[in-house]
Amino acid sequence: MSELVTIVMEPRVKSGKGAVGKLRKEGFTPCVFYGPELSEPVVGKVDTARVTRLLSAGHWETMRISLKLPSGEEEMCIIREIQRNPLTGKLVHIDFMRLLKGRKVTVYVPVRVLGKEACPGIKEGGVLENLHEIEVETLPMTIPEFIEVDISNLALGGMIHVKDLKLGEDLSLLADPEEVVAIVAVPKIVEEETGGEEKEVEVVAKGKAAKAEE
Repeated sequence: MSELVTIVMEPRVKSGKGAVGKLRKEGFTPCVFYGPELSEPVVGKVDTARVTRLLSAGHWETMRISLKLPSGEEEMCIIREIQRNPLTGKLVHIDFMRLLKGRKVTVYVPVRVLGKEACPGIKEGGVLENLHEIEVETLPMTIPEFIEVDISNLALGGMIHVKDLKLGEDLSLLADPEEVVAIVAVPKIVEEETGGEEKEVEVVAKGKAAKAEE
């Protein structure tokens, strides 16, 4: 389960492009807090440096937050979405979504691969390809920080599917049970006539959600 961290949300009165630009120059990021059983969203701003430090720790999708609202109330939430400037990468806006105890929420949980050093398939020259995150439904107090996948026994060509994962009772997988979570792929040799030059060897990645480990 992820740690509960605190963020202070300050009031934001003025709106408009000019006001928002000034706000960012002052070291704040515009934000909104919304969720179940709220009559209307709460608009505010948060300290950019504080939020940037939290995001740099990674896995913000599963980070449970105690958000101090401008009213003085505290609400448990998660960061549902962050927006960044496509050129500078700087924060532009943050969405916080309310969590209610006893009410399930859908989140994307990062995948952590274990056993790469011991994996027989990798020792034989195989290439690891794996999902980076898996969609799950769970209660706020049981949001896992990672979903661990052990590949220490996978042979060359071996794979682990979503249905093979062993998770807690409070966690429901929403991904296709047949989807491949991790595979030790066999490198494919592509032969090309290059006018007497040596034949090229190419590693072919399988699956749009998979990525070869570098």
